Amino acid sequence: NAARHGAAARMAFVRGDLLGPFARPRPGAGDDAAGGVAGLRIDVLVSNPPYIPAGDIAGLQPEVRDHEPRLALDGGDDGLTPYRRMAEQLARLSALPRIVGFELGIGQAQAVADLLRGIGAWREVRIIPDYAGIDRHVLAVE
Repeated sequence: NAARHGAAARMAFVRGDLLGPFARPRPGAGDDAAGGVAGLRIDVLVSNPPYIPAGDIAGLQPEVRDHEPRLALDGGDDGLTPYRRMAEQLARLSALPRIVGFELGIGQAQAVADLLRGIGAWREVRIIPDYAGIDRHVLAVE
């Protein structure tokens, strides 16, 4: 998509464990293996991580359950594992993002908002419903 839309020269793609590639290197860890992005500031973090509780995956619609990679669906026992890991990884960034936007599953908004509020870095943390009125996003703003 980046090449097709003429944006590839302005983008860098990295693979890693959530925010891990952007974490500051630990002393003595050597060069960053993720394309030199360690320590770069993330101004806006937007994520739609896997958020389905592992026990709910078997009951998903077949077109989702049978065709999406499990890694894209499985959010751990309660669906919140990726959010907890990102909250921990934020402390290893060179600076906290000015804006954080997370998409989440039904019934997870308060827990994810509380994770971000617990960090205490943003002026406002709000829950935003989708068009069906389901609390579907958490937005943290500096």
